[in-house]
Amino acid sequence: MTAKTNPNFPDTSNISNEPLKNYIEAVKGGDSPSIERCSKQLRDYLLAKVDESIKKFYRQDIDLLKMGMNEMTVSGRLAIYLQELFNDFNGYYIDTEYYRLRVEPSKVRDKRKDRIRCDILLHARGNCNARIDNLLAIEIKLEKSDDDGNSDLCRLAEFVIPDGTETPEDAVHSTLVGLFLRFGENRCDKVLVTSAGPADIGQE
Repeated sequence: MTAKTNPNFPDTSNISNEPLKNYIEAVKGGDSPSIERCSKQLRDYLLAKVDESIKKFYRQDIDLLKMGMNEMTVSGRLAIYLQELFNDFNGYYIDTEYYRLRVEPSKVRDKRKDRIRCDILLHARGNCNARIDNLLAIEIKLEKSDDDGNSDLCRLAEFVIPDGTETPEDAVHSTLVGLFLRFGENRCDKVLVTSAGPADIGQE
């Protein structure tokens, strides 16, 4: 997570993943049509990789759900698979329960609240421009939970707030993709959260 005053863009010659490289170059260039096209390409790529990780989880770790393990255990396993799939995202990392804007606790627009965190975050740990720092934020719930997930959706909505004058510099924002996952023994329901709002995108 980053404050939006950080102007740095990474050297894309060190990035081997084409969708990520194209997205960074588009944001750096500032051309709106290019940004829109490249952000969609990268968003589709990120979602496809999440689907791969979910399938691997169900192949190898379904016993965790049957044993009644909690969501932290599930998110931890999913994070391992995601890190493997994003190993060509040079300078980006998969972290769990992350709640920092550099060295300070991350906040939302309402300054009375702080330490906003998400279960899994794909980001550059504050080492680049805020518009390309946070790529993917994931919140996880289990089907057996009584929690309806509304608080998770609200949290993801904060992560994907576009860069703008109404967003404080030390508030989390500009994450490309927010994703809510509800794991059951037989399926995983998915809700995509972007600046346009939440949208059910099916099951895995």
